[in-house]
Amino acid sequence: MISSRTPGSERVLTDLGDRFVHSFIDAVEGARDDYTAFRLWQPGWFPSFTNRFTANFLHERIWDRLVRGISTLDGVHVVDREPVRQLRSGTQYLIRVKRHHPGDRISAYPTEASSAFWSNSVLTLEGLESFSLALGYLWDADLRAVGDAVLSFRDGKDNPIWAIQLRRDTGTETGFSWTPVAPELPQIDLSGVLREVEEKTGS
Repeated sequence: MISSRTPGSERVLTDLGDRFVHSFIDAVEGARDDYTAFRLWQPGWFPSFTNRFTANFLHERIWDRLVRGISTLDGVHVVDREPVRQLRSGTQYLIRVKRHHPGDRISAYPTEASSAFWSNSVLTLEGLESFSLALGYLWDADLRAVGDAVLSFRDGKDNPIWAIQLRRDTGTETGFSWTPVAPELPQIDLSGVLREVEEKTGS
């Protein structure tokens, strides 16, 4: 159960700071450019690439760019010891880079450590909370394309509490804007109901 102290998206963006958010957006946009350059260099290779390879390639490029972008920020600690790659921002936020699928789903190996990381329901004293965040990008599986940068907070890997898309926006004071990711509507099979109606009405 998520407590009343759960941080909302605006609070998280404020706590992370504009420079961190800009570095993240830059990392996603740069990784998208790297991915495009790779496809232009060897277009014949891409049809045989697995989804895992593509995800790993994009993760490497985002991670490298993000780490370099935040290297001078105070209060940000980088953990890069296989198999764990994560950032700590201040004392409150633990951050991992994740591809986001429709419905704000992310992929993670179902280990005990992974389940513990994505569980944000552990009760602690006020002011001592630690929250896990997923930074990444929206992935269009049909087009095999990288979408906007996205930040999400979840109670377990498969239970997003909120998610926002981030875009560069020179018209704002912060230099970026964000919008909530619309939830994926459930698919309801009404075929049985329609058949019943047709049988009763004869239409």
